[in-house]
Amino acid sequence: MTHPLVIKISNILAYVFLLSANIYSGLEGDKSGSPYHNSHETYITPAPFVFGVWGLIHLLFGGFVIYQFWDSANEVVVKVVHWHFVIIALLNTLWLTLWEHDYLILATIVVLFISGQISFVYHVLQKASFIPRNWADKLFIHAPFSLYHAWIVVILVLSIFAAVTPEKTDEGPILIVKIVVVIALFILKGLSIAYIEGFDSDIAGSIVIAWTLIGIFVEQQDPIIHWISLVLAILSIFHIVKGIYVLYRKSRSSGEHASLNP
Repeated sequence: MTHPLVIKISNILAYVFLLSANIYSGLEGDKSGSPYHNSHETYITPAPFVFGVWGLIHLLFGGFVIYQFWDSANEVVVKVVHWHFVIIALLNTLWLTLWEHDYLILATIVVLFISGQISFVYHVLQKASFIPRNWADKLFIHAPFSLYHAWIVVILVLSIFAAVTPEKTDEGPILIVKIVVVIALFILKGLSIAYIEGFDSDIAGSIVIAWTLIGIFVEQQDPIIHWISLVLAILSIFHIVKGIYVLYRKSRSSGEHASLNP
């Protein structure tokens, strides 16, 4: 059996490797500083500010590789995260390399493998035996993996569109491209709702999708894509507010139950 310390040190090295690759790619890009936005722009590419989500994920994963040495994090790191974070970091770096060198079909395939890895960790973390026990669990384990789970869906959509649809031009999208984009927008909106309704009010994941829809609204000027993105973003925000309210009611109910059982 692999020693827990080996996994934790490997997580640190993988994090540094992934962070370095993204920083290098950002420095190599244009003034927007985003390797995701600078190339392969399509009619579903969101505005540059959306990619700030990746910076937040990096920040929280930085907290994760530190917090993993606390006793309270040992079980989840060893039993759930295990080698998955290392694999995710390596695959994400591979995706970025393929993306930048225009191997778009291969890049899409790599994202599918990343999705499988992060989905396994995400769904295990949703189980009752691994619910957050303190604020650090929520902030440095559940939050980054929830954000990343939603973010990799966004990256998958961008990769697929870059691989199979024309790049964005001043002439605007043809009808079939508009139809495909609108279908993808509804899928994203459905996923945003699923995070609230199906994943025990996962606010973080839903916010990532809603934020992306807002970014598409800002970036895309085709009237159909532009306004549908806004409407779906607003609907997603309503569900986020509902999810926050549900969590608030649960916390109040738990507090009242605890006060009745000294």
